[in-house]
Amino acid sequence: MKNIAILFITVCVLLVAGCTTAPSTTTPSGQVTPVPTFPGKAPLDPVLPMNGTVTLGSGNNTMEISLDSIEVDPSTESGNKTITIYVLARNTGTTPRQFIWFSKLTNIYGNSFGGIGISHQGNGARTREILPENGEAARDYIVIRSAESFATLSKGAVLDVYFMDRTSGKISMEPDYHVAWTINPEIIR
Repeated sequence: MKNIAILFITVCVLLVAGCTTAPSTTTPSGQVTPVPTFPGKAPLDPVLPMNGTVTLGSGNNTMEISLDSIEVDPSTESGNKTITIYVLARNTGTTPRQFIWFSKLTNIYGNSFGGIGISHQGNGARTREILPENGEAARDYIVIRSAESFATLSKGAVLDVYFMDRTSGKISMEPDYHVAWTINPEIIR
């Protein structure tokens, strides 16, 4: 019940803060959390549970995406903590695919860490060319620079991941897909 309340508060804070994204072509599986919308606002993509999967793309160009793991590295001398995020991309289509993605964590107060052009020192996670029926778990990370910020993330968070399709060789920071997962409070410790 506590997790549901934290999720509801997080979603409300995100909506009030105006953090909306354009809907993408995704087909989520698993139990999807309904997201309320306000009149005149674009609806947010569904927020998946941590074990939720989603299919990106269509036809011969599909990828099954899931959250593989989240790890917290020990603090550095300066007190910074690095949260490492592995997202698994499986090519379920018939053509090779290549992606870059950026991760953003938002705490229960609506404060965000990471994002497009920021996570992984601005480089994001990058896959090699993924052949059909193969997968790759690429590493992204977000550096948290204060104990207070880290403490708020440990109360629960939403992970937004913005995917850029690099199969055609195009170079753009405009995401082709967006997926969000609810992060259980006990994960970030």
